Amino acid sequence: MNVLPVTDYKSTISTASPNTITSNAVPSLPDRLRQQKGGAVPLSMTELSNKNKHPLEYHLNNYEKAQESRKLQQYRQIFGIAEPMKRMMDLNIINATDFAPVNSNGNISGNLPHRDILLNKEFTFDWEDVYKDDLEYNNEIGNDIHSKIEKNIGL
Repeated sequence: MNVLPVTDYKSTISTASPNTITSNAVPSLPDRLRQQKGGAVPLSMTELSNKNKHPLEYHLNNYEKAQESRKLQQYRQIFGIAEPMKRMMDLNIINATDFAPVNSNGNISGNLPHRDILLNKEFTFDWEDVYKDDLEYNNEIGNDIHSKIEKNIGL
């Protein structure tokens, strides 16, 4: 019984010519990855930037952009090219203006109702809609959501 291999053992066994690189699993098949002839597609810059991220995180970050693109494609199929162009032009005009409505506290809010209407988000709620401008004052006593509800109800 030999524990160590004998010195005249073969390191590779190949049925092909010695100049071709073959697969370790199936020696009769050529190894395309080691030959670097096709089979591999180079990564794009977006894939390289998301290299250490989970694919779900990438999709969540681009969710709104993908939904907007899908919606514009549907508008184009239904109404023609004029409707998505009109919406994009309106959205660019609204983003370029410096109109900011005043909320009930007298502070200027960053919420643009015209933009929400164009993006069909007038009925969606974000954190800014619930907590308004009090996000930076959350460390004060009595400034939580329960205190605000009690104050509004009159308890």
